[in-house]
Amino acid sequence: MPALSPNKRILMVEDTASVAALYRSYLNPLDVDVTIVGMGQDALTFFEQEGDQLSLIILDLRLPDMSGIDVLAKIRAVAPDLPVIIMTAHGSIDAAVDAMRHGANDFLIKPCEADQLRVTVNKSLKPKPSHQSKASKQDSEYHGFIGSSLPMQAVYRVIESAAPSKATVFITGESGTGKEVCAEAIHAASTRSTKPIIALNCAAIPKDLIESELFGHVKGAFTGAAAERQGAAEMADGGTLFLDEICEMDMDLQSKLLRFIQTGSFQKVGSSQVKTVDVRFVCATNRDPWLQVQQGKFREDLYYRLHVIPLELPPLRARGEDVLTIANALLAVFSAEEGKDFCRFSDDVADLLLDYDWPGNVRQLQNVLRNIVVLHNGEEVSKEMLPPPVNRVSGAKIASEQHNAGSEVATSTFSSSNSVTRESSDSTLSSLSKADIEPLWKTEKRAIEAAIDACNGNIPQAAGLLEVSPSTLYRKLQAWQKAAANE
Repeated sequence: MPALSPNKRILMVEDTASVAALYRSYLNPLDVDVTIVGMGQDALTFFEQEGDQLSLIILDLRLPDMSGIDVLAKIRAVAPDLPVIIMTAHGSIDAAVDAMRHGANDFLIKPCEADQLRVTVNKSLKPKPSHQSKASKQDSEYHGFIGSSLPMQAVYRVIESAAPSKATVFITGESGTGKEVCAEAIHAASTRSTKPIIALNCAAIPKDLIESELFGHVKGAFTGAAAERQGAAEMADGGTLFLDEICEMDMDLQSKLLRFIQTGSFQKVGSSQVKTVDVRFVCATNRDPWLQVQQGKFREDLYYRLHVIPLELPPLRARGEDVLTIANALLAVFSAEEGKDFCRFSDDVADLLLDYDWPGNVRQLQNVLRNIVVLHNGEEVSKEMLPPPVNRVSGAKIASEQHNAGSEVATSTFSSSNSVTRESSDSTLSSLSKADIEPLWKTEKRAIEAAIDACNGNIPQAAGLLEVSPSTLYRKLQAWQKAAANE
């Protein structure tokens, strides 16, 4: 890896001295000047004094005296273009989204491998590409994923941090969010990418056969075993073993899987010979794994062995404009496959796609678009082509309308008791001058930001209180972010 210019100065904000010393040693080959401070206030003081000489800040999310997010916000207010990398041992999608919403350039989970830290620092110190369109295209496509929303950018950062390691990644998320795509992305970004990734769906294989599918069997091991057969563990040697729907695995096999993970060795069904392989484990479930442990359906010791790097995939309704990005990509693919001419969506269809909650996530979106392409012809997808329930009013809108209708009834019923309040409000409005009136979007923006702050950054909860879909809030936040960046 080529060394950077020696005049590059980096401020590392890390309260554990041993960790800071280790990471500074990782960066020695880059020939950079690293200054270490352990407190948030010390970081701000150093930034005030020598911030104009800094090329990068590496900032821990949890500090003894203040949050790393607070430090980041104060730095961003003065230096919006200074690269900042957030590092934390408490990595989660919510934390990553929050960090990048406040202006972080990248996100790494501790413990961090030396190569991953150096690659991320190198990338952050490189000049930004001049062609914005090219950069946008790269940001919207990542190892099979499509989309550049903040939640997905956080997913990409976690994958990049986890991929070089052998640590097990535990993927959770609703059905249809792309857990298998995520496993393939982790494998593709790892040093094992030249070896196979073998997927085993624990829910799709009968209980009596899953041990054979996982470990293989010898000839005559059971009725129908006419020849010796390799299992997924042996086929994945040197690569990645992806255990999908892991919480559906039989309890008896879970104990054998635990031993396999601990030792890397196993026995084929019907054999006494022990085989050893080198595999990296990635597992996934659409259930809450800890709840399965509490209900006695999943071994607690296996949970702790597998739940090393948790990675939660966001539902499609939380990904804002990604819905249209994915829809356009799928429309192009399906149109080519079916020999159709579809190339765009009408404005009202685009609005419906954005407002719909997508309980089936990306898989449901795929089915909807395949339905449209197969059953209709034309260049533009119109509202009449949308199958139910997408062409109906969303639940959020119905709830909002019911609430408004209830408010109107209540207002009518209690009009006499509320007349004084209305008169006072009318008097206030009539006293406004033109200079006092502000654009409606500013009022909306202020109300949304206040709701998010009141919910401690929990956007779905804020959306529920505002009686709108979470996708609506994500879409508006991204639009305001883009507008601010272009100013």
